[in-house]
Amino acid sequence: PWHQPPPQPQPPPARQPQQPFVLAGRYRLVERLGEGGAGTVWRALDETLNREVAVKQVRVPSGLGPRERAEFADRAIHEARSAGRLRDPAIVLVHDVVLDGDQPWIIMDLVTGRSLDQLIREHGPLAPAFVARVGLSVLSALQVAHAHGILHQDVKPANILIDGDGSAMLTDFGIAAPVGGQGDRFGSAGSPGYMAPERLNEQATGPASDLWSLGASLYAAVEGRPPFERAMPAAMAAAVLLHEPPFPARAGRDLGNLIMAMLAKVPATRPTADQVRAALTGAAPVVATPPGARRRWWLVPVVLAAAVLLGAGGWYGLTLLNSPKDVGRFAAAPGPCALLTDAQAAAALGGAVERDQPKPGECRWLVRDGSRAAKWIIVRAWAEQSTTELSGPQVAERRYAGERATRASAEGVQGRTGHGAVQDVPGVGESGFTQNTVQLYMNSHTSAKVDSKVYFRTSNALVEVIWHREDVPVERTATGLPEVVEVADRETVMEIGRLVSAALPRQVPPE
Repeated sequence: PWHQPPPQPQPPPARQPQQPFVLAGRYRLVERLGEGGAGTVWRALDETLNREVAVKQVRVPSGLGPRERAEFADRAIHEARSAGRLRDPAIVLVHDVVLDGDQPWIIMDLVTGRSLDQLIREHGPLAPAFVARVGLSVLSALQVAHAHGILHQDVKPANILIDGDGSAMLTDFGIAAPVGGQGDRFGSAGSPGYMAPERLNEQATGPASDLWSLGASLYAAVEGRPPFERAMPAAMAAAVLLHEPPFPARAGRDLGNLIMAMLAKVPATRPTADQVRAALTGAAPVVATPPGARRRWWLVPVVLAAAVLLGAGGWYGLTLLNSPKDVGRFAAAPGPCALLTDAQAAAALGGAVERDQPKPGECRWLVRDGSRAAKWIIVRAWAEQSTTELSGPQVAERRYAGERATRASAEGVQGRTGHGAVQDVPGVGESGFTQNTVQLYMNSHTSAKVDSKVYFRTSNALVEVIWHREDVPVERTATGLPEVVEVADRETVMEIGRLVSAALPRQVPPE
């Protein structure tokens, strides 16, 4: 009818914006600049300040329920704010974060120039000296982030921008996470060929994980192709976990040795950030390394700066080169379901238990409250194998030391999550530690989910025990850390750890 007003135009959906969509009444999206696993980046006009900016539309994983979507948005906002505090010439500045419904958006500097990925596609392999300078810039950005307790989690050539003067900047902290995080909780954000093995295995990550990704990026830049290039993402992920890349001959001996060291499977055996900086500073084009040098990459500390690298601990002490290659007690990982009986789990959890195996190498015992899982115990087990340089127990010992250091560095509060202090546990394996993690529910300051963990090593086997509880009443201390009854929690999970440790077989034969 004539008296009805015409229908009003509706703005496009937040997840698929189109011109002239204006975000938060301020940022007018102009054009899409690129898209990746973590989201879509748009060029936009900040109409308040009349300047161009980059707007990152964070990808929300599909299949999340309303509560999970709210938790994801809350985490994305917190991490964007944390990234916004970072200041370094090699970090793209974050100016603002906007929540449109449950869709997070991050407002950043718009950087001119091309990505390192584009340079590789256009020019092929790049000069080692240029690649080393790019590596130094990205390393500077990562060290600033790590000092603030933030992991980037998506270092790759597409996220390294090269300005007109050749300077490099690291962008896209959209899936950043606190140090000591356990994998990627909300999905598969990141690129398989540039994700460290521990991330693909959903294990705890640390600064060494970002350095692995930097090593993979430097490899791609100097060789003109990724180190684990495969046709399918699943095959690429398998290559990261199981295979060694060809030695990057175009890099020359020194830079090539460094890159291979950064790509070590075990985090504790990778060079530290300071060691990487010392090596990159001295890197220059040299004669290509013959294929037989691939197995001798550990000699780089001597070639580059033995006093600096080995004096600080080195990647492998020279004494380890002559160590006996003991394979350890376990040729294969112990079966986790055999390390705790149903009766023991029921006694610890205080109710009838259901047992399942959510993934390989993991066993879970859970107690339900009606149809809802209220608490559970998870046991995970690994067996480290000997390498050319290290015995199985030595590899496990380095992995254990790296895990302990990484989790200790996460102590404190990150948004709604509080990590307690790491404490050594006597009588659990040859060495073990425990830590509590408390995560407040969305819009609650008095209720949380709590994980009490024990991580221990026996010979070349590593075992993690997690005691998880839902709807735990908590209080915030004066420091802001969500507090639980630490002593009772630790004693319970330590007792479970002792039962699991005692159940380890004397030896596990090969499968």
